[in-house]
Amino acid sequence: MIPTDPSTPEANKQSVQSRALDWMLIIFSLLGWGIVTLVLYLVATIGTLVLTESSVASWLQTDNFSDGSLALLHVTILSVIAAAFVSYGLLLAAVSRKSVPLLAFTSLPVLFVGVYLWYSCYLGSSPMDGFAGETWFIYLIYVSWATHGFDYIRHYVSGGWMPFIGLAASFLPTLCGILGTSLYSITSSWSWSRLNTLISVIAIPCCMTLCFGVSLLIPSFAEFTPQSYPKVDGATAAIHLGQELAHQLEGMNRPKTERAVSFSTTHNAYVNLISKKADLILVAGPSDEEQLLAKESGVILKLTPIGKDAFIFLIHHNNPIESLTLQQIQAIYSGTIHNWQEVGGNNEAITSFQREPNSGSQTYMETKVMKGHSLMTAAREHKITGMGGMIDKVAEYTNANNAIGYSFYYYANEMHRRQGVKFVKLNGIQSNKDNIRNGSYPLTAVLYAVTRDEEPQDESTSRLLSWLLSAKGAAAIEKSGFVPIQ
Repeated sequence: MIPTDPSTPEANKQSVQSRALDWMLIIFSLLGWGIVTLVLYLVATIGTLVLTESSVASWLQTDNFSDGSLALLHVTILSVIAAAFVSYGLLLAAVSRKSVPLLAFTSLPVLFVGVYLWYSCYLGSSPMDGFAGETWFIYLIYVSWATHGFDYIRHYVSGGWMPFIGLAASFLPTLCGILGTSLYSITSSWSWSRLNTLISVIAIPCCMTLCFGVSLLIPSFAEFTPQSYPKVDGATAAIHLGQELAHQLEGMNRPKTERAVSFSTTHNAYVNLISKKADLILVAGPSDEEQLLAKESGVILKLTPIGKDAFIFLIHHNNPIESLTLQQIQAIYSGTIHNWQEVGGNNEAITSFQREPNSGSQTYMETKVMKGHSLMTAAREHKITGMGGMIDKVAEYTNANNAIGYSFYYYANEMHRRQGVKFVKLNGIQSNKDNIRNGSYPLTAVLYAVTRDEEPQDESTSRLLSWLLSAKGAAAIEKSGFVPIQ
């Protein structure tokens, strides 16, 4: 038999076919490992979800941790998860013995599926969704190993950043897997054994666990103890200030403040203060009915101004109106103007929503906005309970363009922001912090710290009131979204 000459065309063809076959085998092998990686990821994720939702994970009570200890706890958990992904990368490299660049492709299915799910959820989300709820349900299931971290981080960053922080969870498994395979390749040329590499990877979460344990031994200091801290109540718009006070003065960590601190709305807060169920309330000025209730109860209300906010008017975002005058607002709500065409808009009847009596925004509307003009009686379906309900009605009203309502700037812009509404300029002036601060916006609402005037000066309530009027208090008020009164 005459051997084939390797330089002949037929030999070259066989060589090319052989290389193509080798590459096909490699590709199918990597594809198989990619599918295995994805399946193992899904199994581990579902297992993590079941574990964290069970009583097994509830043994660790975090409410009494400081912010520092809580941060170290979540970094420790993240390091454990990262170490698991890196260890899988090491194991994959040891079993398959492929090159690092090729093994990188085996982790890509996890990344691609995650990014696809994230993008699909992001397209269907709105500012009101934040990074939770039904819109993000599928993606949060896919990255359920990270959901406790998301619940922690959301208390320390702006809500607008949360979807993008959540996106990082899609990249972590892939990056850690690539790191693991890279470490396997690098250490193969060292005298350092691969077992030592694995031990080093595991040592990182062990060190973090030790740091977390040490942080629990560090004593915390706060202005008030849970027993001496006054009973604070207030308006819905002031809830973030109440949480900030509990965080700074009582030493409560931020996740706990959201669960533990709640306010009962303006009117109920006044009732609680007058009946001595609250020691200090953070609200707008009292209505005539609330003043009468205090007088009948023999209570003198002490109103201390601590911050400023803007009283704003909202319309549907499809409404072409950009600015109204105060006189036009008064005419709309007194029933003199009935059609948007009368103020430069479309030929549509105006539907004006109002709040329930004695709410902070309704009291401000009656006393500060109307100024002697009679506020028309609203139909039952146009009288809204809750500040968020007012904004939702304007955003979602059936006839879209013809609705108008009112709220406070901070609440509507930060706490309950909706894409379907826009803020009307008043006398051509936009509502924003700068215009609230310099006084150019026409309707500035004052936030009061209200107490009973008979409180002794050495009591905890007086100490809290003095702190609110200090530089630290002003910083807390600013951080909570209001403009402090200097």
